[in-house]
Amino acid sequence: MLDMIFDTIYVVWGQDPLKKQYIENHFAKCGIDNYKFVRSLVPKDFFYNKNERFKFTREEWVLHQCKRQSSNIPMSLGEVGCAYGHLKAYKTALDDGAEKFLVVEDDIRFNIDMCSRVLDWKEYIPTDWDIIHYHSWRDHNTDSNSKKRKKINKYFYSGYKEFAGAVCYSLTSSTAKQLLSRFYPIQVAADGVIALFSTTKFARKYYNAYVFKPFLVDKTIFKSQIDEERAESSKYKTRKQRYRLTGFK
Repeated sequence: MLDMIFDTIYVVWGQDPLKKQYIENHFAKCGIDNYKFVRSLVPKDFFYNKNERFKFTREEWVLHQCKRQSSNIPMSLGEVGCAYGHLKAYKTALDDGAEKFLVVEDDIRFNIDMCSRVLDWKEYIPTDWDIIHYHSWRDHNTDSNSKKRKKINKYFYSGYKEFAGAVCYSLTSSTAKQLLSRFYPIQVAADGVIALFSTTKFARKYYNAYVFKPFLVDKTIFKSQIDEERAESSKYKTRKQRYRLTGFK
């Protein structure tokens, strides 16, 4: 039922065959047929026999510094690989001619009840949306940013600085084009990419970001590739290593 409101559902897949099998089984239980796997990169893809494969990766992606990244620089290989998968999903959607589509990661667990009740809430979807966050690690009314979301109707709130996760969200072809033009070469993690439409006062004035309540995804069932990343080389830091150095939490 869920896939009836999107042209296609794109699954950002990190090459783990167990996760692919899980998604196929879980989507079958949810009655979802219209989906496509988009293969992303994992840290080992950047090396061959422990040697760097791409000079561009180091100079333009992993170690590139810009204002957008703030204290979260340089990016880890896991973050780069994840962001690449999301951007690839947008490009695939545009190539497929999708006008509105859902992007999910390969370890999600949908709320099956909400999936089965699509007809109850689909009519509440705002008609002017640019992005809809169907999941966030920031719950509703739990911190200063989430408290600034404004209720639009029974199921939707306006988005406010929605950096907390890229697990499940929808885009239009127009917003996908904007994200591809703004964030390639890769300079921020996937959640930083999709926060574009809600992060500043200017963005919130000209774009329409919304958050679904209750979240369409209950949780993720596997450990994060980024959080579990191991250092492949002394030249690169994982996100955990970077956080320890910068004191970022």
